Amino acid sequence: MYKLKTIQKTLALLKKYDYQIEKTARETGIKSRTIKSWYDKERKGLPLLISPRNKLSKFTPMMRKEVIDYYFEHGQSASRACRHFGYPARTTLIEWIKKDRRFEGSPPLKPRKKGIKISKDEKKNIVIESVSSKQPVKDIAAKYNTTREVIYAWQKELTGVSMNRTKKGPETINNLKAEVERLRIEHQRLDIENKILKKANEILKKDMGTDYDGLTNREKTQIISALSQQYAVKILTEKLNIARSTYFYSKKALEFDKYEKDRLILKRLFLDNYSTFGYRRMRQALKIETGVIMSEKVIRRLMKEESLVVYVPKSRKYSSYKGEITPSVPNVLNRDFNASQPYENMVTDITEFGLRDGKVYLSPLIDCFTVVPITWMIGKAPTSELTNSMLMDAYQQIGKQKMIVHSDRGFHYRLDSWINRMNDYGYIRSMSKKGCSPDNAACEGFFGTLKKEFFYPRDWRLVTTDEFTSELEKYLDWFVNKRIKRKLNYLSPKAFMLNYLQTV
Repeated sequence: MYKLKTIQKTLALLKKYDYQIEKTARETGIKSRTIKSWYDKERKGLPLLISPRNKLSKFTPMMRKEVIDYYFEHGQSASRACRHFGYPARTTLIEWIKKDRRFEGSPPLKPRKKGIKISKDEKKNIVIESVSSKQPVKDIAAKYNTTREVIYAWQKELTGVSMNRTKKGPETINNLKAEVERLRIEHQRLDIENKILKKANEILKKDMGTDYDGLTNREKTQIISALSQQYAVKILTEKLNIARSTYFYSKKALEFDKYEKDRLILKRLFLDNYSTFGYRRMRQALKIETGVIMSEKVIRRLMKEESLVVYVPKSRKYSSYKGEITPSVPNVLNRDFNASQPYENMVTDITEFGLRDGKVYLSPLIDCFTVVPITWMIGKAPTSELTNSMLMDAYQQIGKQKMIVHSDRGFHYRLDSWINRMNDYGYIRSMSKKGCSPDNAACEGFFGTLKKEFFYPRDWRLVTTDEFTSELEKYLDWFVNKRIKRKLNYLSPKAFMLNYLQTV
């Protein structure tokens, strides 16, 4: 039903659009036939809206007067008056009363209280409490904002037997007790199922619904142990379909840790090796230490349980490019960091360590055959003396060789002092492209391993540069002589070179 104001606006819009009914219908969203009927009525001079007819009441004035008089003479209760006469509806009576002259000055009509919606489970719990508790039903009804009669009705609805205490006999009492016991057992069963599902999700991290057959005896034992303080073991084992003897056997097996000694050895090996060994190298270290061959999965699980985690730093961009000084040389190595023999391909670069009283710089010369430095120099400034001293020390160790020495385009490797020494020693120069760190990936990888294992996991805030230099020397010595590598058949670089020289 449209209001008169809406009809008038629609007809005005119709006139604006030169009586195009379809266009007006699209604009207003009103059906075209409705607009056409309004237009016909306006054209014929008929009223746009027909006033609703007053329906004839089925109640005579005498009937109205009797009900209203009863209302004012018997406590002004609309519900009581409706029940007494059997008519009309309460809302209808209230409308009649408001039109009566006696209504002014009388107390206001109380609105009927709306009922509270209570679920079937809540009704069941209230009924159980009313039967099992020593409190009067009236007090329990007041507690839940209801009446005693309503609780009796709920009991009859749930059990089919009334629990009105004024009419109870011995047989009724026995039936009620049996029903209460049945409800208690049912409540306990549902509660146990709910707790089992929650514990399975919490402990085992799996949602298996109500199907317990998919659980192993170990998993069932874990659930029963977690709930044994709340429920009897007998009830839980029957619910999970596991024998009590099987439960106690599995519980004893869970309490016994056959890897107790191995855990201590793994902890010691992890800490002795600067907390840098992953599960593969830990497996080999354990084999070397004790002769025990353990599964990689077991090593991984034990390291996870003991929180033996190797530090992994966040990646950061690094560039040592300082600009062109002398003409560059081609990239002879061309990212081929493999070597068939020692001292064939070498890579070098400089890295820095920031400390509280300054910086420390490391310049190593790394052999691609073992991917470990054969020599290195540590200083407090990235000067040309740092790289030149390293190159001179390498020459004293290996002499004149026809080997490739690859570096980035840093200024240290563009100076005449470096170039002259390279030419005198017979070494072949090779350089990365401008700003392309993957061209020197072998050296960058060594720096990453060095900082991940040695620098980042430790707190250096109270360490001076001299103390740090001493610690770095110790680590590099361990790296070359003791650190085992999978690439070297789980041998240290020193042991691997000795084996190689014996076989050549």
